Amino acid sequence: MKYITILLGATGGFCWILAYVFIIYKGIKDKTYGMPLIPLVLNFGYEFTYSFFYPVNRMFNLPWLLLDLGIIYTYFKYGYPYFSKIYLIEKKQWYFISVFAFSMGFLIMFFAHQFFSQNFSKIPNEQVNVFLGFIAALFIPICLTLMFFQRKDLAGQSFLIAFLMLVGTFAYVLQILSSPIFANCVSPFLILINIITILVQFYYTKLLYTQIIKLGDNPWKRL
Repeated sequence: MKYITILLGATGGFCWILAYVFIIYKGIKDKTYGMPLIPLVLNFGYEFTYSFFYPVNRMFNLPWLLLDLGIIYTYFKYGYPYFSKIYLIEKKQWYFISVFAFSMGFLIMFFAHQFFSQNFSKIPNEQVNVFLGFIAALFIPICLTLMFFQRKDLAGQSFLIAFLMLVGTFAYVLQILSSPIFANCVSPFLILINIITILVQFYYTKLLYTQIIKLGDNPWKRL
């Protein structure tokens, strides 16, 4: 069981790292950003918090933080035209909203860790990040689905990225559920969050697959 847990964790990590690398590549290639603002600021806040303020697994969180910075680069490089088109805001307003959002993402994660570690004694302090990580992950497929319908095209998105996210999330969920180390983290609430995340991620992945097939391309080869 120990080796299965390690394998599941390695699979989840590999899939998500590859997905983030592809998001950066796709963003630069399409001159856009591939991660919506809400999950992006939560992910950045999570990695920043657990890299510098609660460094439980700094050796894992720092690489993720660097990948987040790559996606953030594409957001600030190419993001304004989308916000200007949809929300009719000036560039100064967009910068202010963006900086404010990233600040709030950090503060939410920072104080959420304090809240859960102080009020949920059954969850070990070094595992609070697992709980918060799954909560933050819920926003990714939901916001990606909204972005797909909002953009009405595949800019910054690909079936391969979505598929890697789906497999990576599923592997992480299995790791948590199968490992006695994380027994205190598992609850009906966390299971519900994971079920919703996987179902929405599957729906989003299917949307991209269907759209690429309609365009006459091979979803497995198009990036």
